[in-house]
Amino acid sequence: MNKRVKKCLPQLLGLGLLLNTHLPMLAQSLEEQTVLAALALNIVRFTTWPIDAPIKDTIDFCVIGDNVVQQSFTGIDHKAVGNKTLQIINLSRLRNFEDCHALYVSELKQNVLLQVFAEIKKRPLLTIGEGYDFAAQGGMVGLENVEGKITLHVNLTRVHESNLNISARLLKLAKIIGN
Repeated sequence: MNKRVKKCLPQLLGLGLLLNTHLPMLAQSLEEQTVLAALALNIVRFTTWPIDAPIKDTIDFCVIGDNVVQQSFTGIDHKAVGNKTLQIINLSRLRNFEDCHALYVSELKQNVLLQVFAEIKKRPLLTIGEGYDFAAQGGMVGLENVEGKITLHVNLTRVHESNLNISARLLKLAKIIGN
């Protein structure tokens, strides 16, 4: 073995070990996000919007998150929701929420998240995010992974303020925040 290879071998081995430990975490993260995306689709299916909501042929489902989150939602793009079709829209900026019927939010700083909630308050926009805190701080549905089981936290006050209706069948499976 030449001297250059011997000199770089420890760094190459270290890089290989680093990549091998992060690949399963990435796969697990993508797998978990794909499950959350499927749950989000079902939450949309159990939600009704007010008659005057501007929904035509598609339910526009906006997604805010990193590449893993956005990639996980491609699997539910163009799925049927009643007599409508779900259309996934990946948002790169926190604006144009008026084009969204549902919004999935992943990993926003608390102050930014609170600004988003203030901007969309009382609009018929279903908000879904990760964790109990998402729903407790003003989101509608928080999905929390506790020991491999997903718990739904529904902020019923926010749902009613937005004139949305979530089916009682879904609410039976959820922990309700605010009545």
